[in-house]
Amino acid sequence: MTPIQTQIAELKDIHERRQFLKTLSTAVKPLIAEGTFENVNDAITGAIYSLEGHTTLKTYEQWKSEGKQVKKGEKALFVWGKPKQKDKAEETDEKADKFFPLCYLFSNLQVE
Repeated sequence: MTPIQTQIAELKDIHERRQFLKTLSTAVKPLIAEGTFENVNDAITGAIYSLEGHTTLKTYEQWKSEGKQVKKGEKALFVWGKPKQKDKAEETDEKADKFFPLCYLFSNLQVE
């Protein structure tokens, strides 16, 4: 297990996972500002996950469609998913709040 996988395995719930991902996002913001990466997910995967050998990240279903199986006991790595609009009945403003879910991915190191 790589150090990042060990940290992820210790996270107990979705709130801790979101906070962990927010911390990673804050850490890579300078790389986005200087133009090294285009967005937060690219920066997290390129500057953090790839340093430990996690070079190819896919969903469980994507690995399965390629005939690969995620090793038993592996914990998913995560990035931000596509934003969803929050439902607010009282909100009349044109700008709606967005909610970014977590997207769970497995790496080339986690499949066989």
